[in-house]
Amino acid sequence: MLRWCVSTVRVVGGVDGAQRTRLLSSASAHVQECLPRSAGTRDTSKRSFRTSDDLQKSGPSNSNRAISALQEILTSSSLVLDPSRRPTPNTIRSFYISAKARDQLSQLDSEMLTALIGLFGSLSADSTRRCVYTSSLLPYVKDGPVTRDYWAFVKEVVSLKQQRGMRLEHSDRYWMMRAELASLSPSKDGQPGYTHAFDRSLFRARKQYLHFSRHAFDPDVHVPYLTALWSSVDPLHKQWAIDAMTSILLTHPFLHAKVLKVLLEIVHDTDTAHLRSILSAISIRVTRFLSPCGDTTRASIAVPVDATTFTSALSVFPSPVPSPSPHMKVITELLHEAFSPNIPLVHRRSNLLLCSLLYSCNGGGITISSLDFPLDGGTSLWQTLFALAILEQVTRAAGPALLNDRALRGRIQEMMRSLYESWLQLMPNKSHPILISRAVTTSFFRLSGAVADLKLFTACLESSTNFGLWIGDSSDTVEGPQLAAMAAMHLAALMQVRGCRAELVMKTLSSYTTNVQHQCVIASAAVKDLIHRDIELARILYNIAVRSRRDIDVDTTYTLARTLPPHHTVGFLKHERFSRVQVGGLLSSIACFLKETRHQHHDANLFNDVGISLRKLYTISPPPIHFRGHLQLLLAELCTRGWGFQTTAIITNVIKFQPTFFQFSFLLRLVRLFLRRKQFRCALRMQKILVDARGGCAINLRHMMTTRLCVTASRRLSTKGRKSHTLFRGGCFWAARTSFKNVMSGGSVCNRFLQGLIYTRRSHAAKVAFSRVAGKVDTKSRTILGNTLLHGVVTHPVPRNGRRVRKVLGLLDNLVNHHQFVPDRITVNIILKALIAWRTAFDYQRLRALFDHMVRGGYPAGIYSPSHPPFRTPLLRTSGTLALSKLPLYISFEKHSKPMLKMFIKAFYLQNDVEAARTVVEILKIEQQKATLQRERRSMARLRGWMKAESRMSRRDDMTCVHNDRL
Repeated sequence: MLRWCVSTVRVVGGVDGAQRTRLLSSASAHVQECLPRSAGTRDTSKRSFRTSDDLQKSGPSNSNRAISALQEILTSSSLVLDPSRRPTPNTIRSFYISAKARDQLSQLDSEMLTALIGLFGSLSADSTRRCVYTSSLLPYVKDGPVTRDYWAFVKEVVSLKQQRGMRLEHSDRYWMMRAELASLSPSKDGQPGYTHAFDRSLFRARKQYLHFSRHAFDPDVHVPYLTALWSSVDPLHKQWAIDAMTSILLTHPFLHAKVLKVLLEIVHDTDTAHLRSILSAISIRVTRFLSPCGDTTRASIAVPVDATTFTSALSVFPSPVPSPSPHMKVITELLHEAFSPNIPLVHRRSNLLLCSLLYSCNGGGITISSLDFPLDGGTSLWQTLFALAILEQVTRAAGPALLNDRALRGRIQEMMRSLYESWLQLMPNKSHPILISRAVTTSFFRLSGAVADLKLFTACLESSTNFGLWIGDSSDTVEGPQLAAMAAMHLAALMQVRGCRAELVMKTLSSYTTNVQHQCVIASAAVKDLIHRDIELARILYNIAVRSRRDIDVDTTYTLARTLPPHHTVGFLKHERFSRVQVGGLLSSIACFLKETRHQHHDANLFNDVGISLRKLYTISPPPIHFRGHLQLLLAELCTRGWGFQTTAIITNVIKFQPTFFQFSFLLRLVRLFLRRKQFRCALRMQKILVDARGGCAINLRHMMTTRLCVTASRRLSTKGRKSHTLFRGGCFWAARTSFKNVMSGGSVCNRFLQGLIYTRRSHAAKVAFSRVAGKVDTKSRTILGNTLLHGVVTHPVPRNGRRVRKVLGLLDNLVNHHQFVPDRITVNIILKALIAWRTAFDYQRLRALFDHMVRGGYPAGIYSPSHPPFRTPLLRTSGTLALSKLPLYISFEKHSKPMLKMFIKAFYLQNDVEAARTVVEILKIEQQKATLQRERRSMARLRGWMKAESRMSRRDDMTCVHNDRL
């Protein structure tokens, strides 16, 4: 069996041509699972116990195991999706190597090899990015971190396919190109000795790319190749990148953002002479109509309402389509005007540079001081639109802080006014459509409000009225959105430059249109724009619109609610139009804000509204698992702010649907928090929830709760005349539904609780607690609790001497008479401790008499006996307190004798009776030796018993084996 587990197979001619030995112990299980099951399953149990000799005897069938398993894996329809039975990448690769060693790879057809190449290529590439060539077999491979790449293996399989004369598919060539690119190291490019290898790898990658580049429109297919070429320092490689981008512009109907990013990088870093082919391709692209069979489903572009949306549509260089809509016709004309073949190359490159500058603003942000293009020289529609879009992005990134930065605000005002003057020179020509005029005016309104430029705002309003931009059909699919956007930006800018009076806002809304529905659309657009610029103005405009019964759309309201501070956000939790997902998003925003400002003071009503919303939200369905962290944070804050009952109700609702939703450590933390905040009823409810969820934690919870209660609740225990406010009142405390009843039913827990009360000097509270639990515990536990009370009186600093003795004896009589307390020898030791501490009454002579009395009572005394005590003192006349005849006969050295002897030793030394102290020390040593010897004897006897039991069991097993052999 051991030989089978570590059986090896010798592989000749591996990947690197060397001879090696591989262990197949881990792969054999996958072979058994991946083999075809057409032969039946009758001998399945026997097959798992075959040894390596059996495998060799079985002949050709075993030699085909690896190739059969590999064929099964490469056929996704026959694979099992059970995660425990999925093969790992190394297992699949070992099957291939084993089949190669037996010359069985000819059994793999072209489709199987393509699937194998795609699988290991997908495993080597970034798993977060998917392209059209990503293998469909990835879900059938065991999950786990891939600590290596398989590009060398991909090259080997592609080479095998070429050697067999098979045709390479586009996916094969793509993964071969990625394997070649993976071997490149741009940091070593240009170093001596590496340039040749770098060029050779790029040449092979280019060879593969040229075969499939015209047939794949996925950006992840082209971007790795273009990035590798452009990162090279060789001018030839950069020219290859320009040629590849030219081909993409001529063949692909749509430009993805990733491809556009590479294009703009090329434009920014290349002079006009080298960009001739790209500029010519763009000119052909924007002037050539698509064929009727072309894909025009994605040619539709939303109606541009401002300079930003116009430039977004222009930046992707859409190809013109027959019979376009009005806005598409305008976009086509603008592209033709900017990139027509009749336009000089320098101007076309300048227009492309504006696209690159706008992309830089959208990507990582750019400051006004870093703008390297003369925006104030806009003399064409293209330059004006892109300059306005760049300024909009800059002001949006600056936010409300723009008004406080005088230098930045002055620079933007200067550029805006220069652009506006250039725009006024273009408007009288009327060579541009009204759609562009409305978009430019909308952007000017937005910018004038962003910098609070009243002069520019008034000029834009006057020019838009003079040129008839407000005249149009609001119900039209093109003019309607533009008119609404222009009115919304005018309303937002009006509030920013002239204030937020309700009368002014309603008068302005009425001047746009008398249709209430259109007014709602305008107000919603204005609020949506102000959210990103001035959240307080957005909130004020929202309140004005709601009070005047102009409903803001749900999405804008949700965005506003998530952006506002929590004390405003809670007001939106009761919004009836919000879905459950949106309410959860609002609660997440509140949780994130509270996490950042945890130590700040918040209004109590905020947490009340949050608790009500959580309780209402999760009454009929559980929360999503990704919301667990935020929900736990909100519940902890509710508990901290005093809303404990709402917290427990929410937890109960959630656990009702999903018992394991909350982390157990979080629930324990809530219990501690309730106890620390003196919310004892909530702590009891949480304890019941925890015990119901996990019964094994009951003991730890009892210890934790009793320890905490004895520290924080001691004042409530001893409160006189206010039983309705005490924690341990009978009817409520011992209610059947209170889980704390089970907590205090154990003697050890009660004892720990009483010890805590005594330690905090709450002796009266300890007596009250004992009186309420004495009748509910057994006799032994009652004795332990009574001894704890008596010892608490002895250890208390006051009273002292005789008053302490009288108090101890009085408490003892009370326990015996009223609570059926049964004294034991520990009780005697406690009384002795109180008597010995009374030094004025018990001198050395009385101490000797007291010690002889204890020896006569049966306590062991070494070489002495009850008839011959060590000090030969006369008999004492004792009452029932020290009457030792009524005590149990068993005396433990560790619990009873040793503490008593050590007390007498200390007392004799304090009384300067050294002789008596030495006598008791000798007695202690003798009794210590006796106890040790007795303990060893018990251990030996226990060991003999175990050995005897084991021999008896072995003898019984031998008899059973003999009986079975006879049968």
